[in-house]
Amino acid sequence: MRNYLAAVAVMTLLLSACAGLITSGDKPLRYQAVIAGDPLTLARCVMRALNAETRPSMQLYHYRLQIYPDITATQIFAYDTRFLPYIYASNSPQNPDAIRDYTGSGPEVLNDVQEIGKPRYGYGFVLTIKQADHVSNHAAIKGDPYVSRITWNYLQACATASNR
Repeated sequence: MRNYLAAVAVMTLLLSACAGLITSGDKPLRYQAVIAGDPLTLARCVMRALNAETRPSMQLYHYRLQIYPDITATQIFAYDTRFLPYIYASNSPQNPDAIRDYTGSGPEVLNDVQEIGKPRYGYGFVLTIKQADHVSNHAAIKGDPYVSRITWNYLQACATASNR
């Protein structure tokens, strides 16, 4: 009986530790490049594409656009709605009858900020576009391989469209 309780305690601790690893920590850099175009225009184009996405695996995320005017940068966070504190059965993307009414759907403008922000919740990716000079930007995406690749392809398409 004593061995059984010890085994259950160890398994509980291991599962708790693994659950924490799923949502915390920094994710690896997947892509980075120098791209042409206005960072805000590119970010808004990517946001439009992400919000129009019909794949269930991409609809699982709540996309958040943050604008840093003082350092001429933008970020798009893809927060996993399974781990957000304000998601309930009535607005969960896993519920086909849900009404997606997440707070703060518009861009968040962060004035007087000199550093790029970090994610606050479990996330799928973070896309950062920072202006390098008048014509080029440094773009980088960190996160899960699947959603990062899809988002990177959207960014490339937006950059190509804006340079026509």
